[in-house]
Amino acid sequence: MKTTVSEPETCKRVIAFEIPVEEYSAAFDRKIDEYRRDVRLPGFRAGKVPVNVIKQRFGDAAKAAVIEDLVKDSYKTACDEHNIVPVSEAKLTDMKEDEGEPLRFTIETEVDPPVEITGYDKLKITPKVKKLKDSDVEENFQNLLERFAEFKDVDRASKKGDYIRIEYRKVVIDGAERPDIQSPGYPFEVGAANALKEFDKALTGVSAGDEVEITVKFPKDYSDPGAAGKTGEFSVTVSSVQEKRLPEMDEEFLKKLGDFKTVEALKEEIRKGMEEGEAERARKEAYAEAIDALIKANPFEVPPSKTEKFIDMMIEDYAQGQGGLAEPREEMAERFRESAVMALKRIRIVDFVADKEKIKATQEEVDKEIELMAMRYGRDFDEVKQVFRKNGTTNRIRLEIREKKTLDFLIGEGR
Repeated sequence: MKTTVSEPETCKRVIAFEIPVEEYSAAFDRKIDEYRRDVRLPGFRAGKVPVNVIKQRFGDAAKAAVIEDLVKDSYKTACDEHNIVPVSEAKLTDMKEDEGEPLRFTIETEVDPPVEITGYDKLKITPKVKKLKDSDVEENFQNLLERFAEFKDVDRASKKGDYIRIEYRKVVIDGAERPDIQSPGYPFEVGAANALKEFDKALTGVSAGDEVEITVKFPKDYSDPGAAGKTGEFSVTVSSVQEKRLPEMDEEFLKKLGDFKTVEALKEEIRKGMEEGEAERARKEAYAEAIDALIKANPFEVPPSKTEKFIDMMIEDYAQGQGGLAEPREEMAERFRESAVMALKRIRIVDFVADKEKIKATQEEVDKEIELMAMRYGRDFDEVKQVFRKNGTTNRIRLEIREKKTLDFLIGEGR
């Protein structure tokens, strides 16, 4: 077999093949022998069908099978010999099978171009951690209390901070009745910053059972396109007025949150969690800054087919999260393209640095991560470890640890 490799583009390899007549003919004869051995035809004993009959009946099928096998085997051999690692499906072109001539064909494929990342050990990028203020902790503490708030019906007129449940008796938008607009399933907060001012004014000072008429001029950027920039008229019944009551910070409530002895102990735990979150945010920001700097300093291409596969994965994830696609795939692909290319470049940079610096996950690190996950699931460590080994999760964990250690190395935390 004779092969010639050309590189018309950085990410493309074109392999021209020439299979000698002798090799092609020998493969064809072997295939005919297989047919002769296995085929059953009326009037002939098994394995005794004349060769000319086999060729007449199955010659075209045998030739197609031989060519398919030769193409597949030759492609694999050529990739091994020329150190080609395909990242796309092979494209067969220019097939020539003239009688008495060598079998000739061409295969095109895409590859990751070789990269050489320099300057990664000289980056002066470190996490920029913002110092927490007492007011930040207090705000988080109040948000925690809000999550445990209870809403109690009150027999009085509504005021700022109350929550009102309403039912629409009639809704008219720009003169047309809209029976399709359903009553809100959530309560309306009086005095909320994002409330429509006409609604807020009309529902201040009302009591349960009141019937209210509200006229609203919707802003042009309103979330419902059918109402944006239009005038709405609402006939509303007030179902209930509720007062929000925050929990008492007593011993029982503190124990419910984690067996804290004092409010100060709870706030200290909140501070600790916020500090860890801020440190993680700063690290991720530094990771991105380091990768961006290396991409700019070390430009390289990403194979188009690899980009398209990554975009398909991103669109699939998006569709699952949104319950389907709201726009054509082509439009989404263009929106995701830059992010996909950057993500693929990040992977290649991390792989290069990890290989160069011999960064890898230790078994101890992998086991520690599996142990944490087992505790989270409430399962036995050895049982989870066995399951993860079989379903490939262990390899994913190993790669994730390797990536984090490499990124830490780039920002000076893993050296």
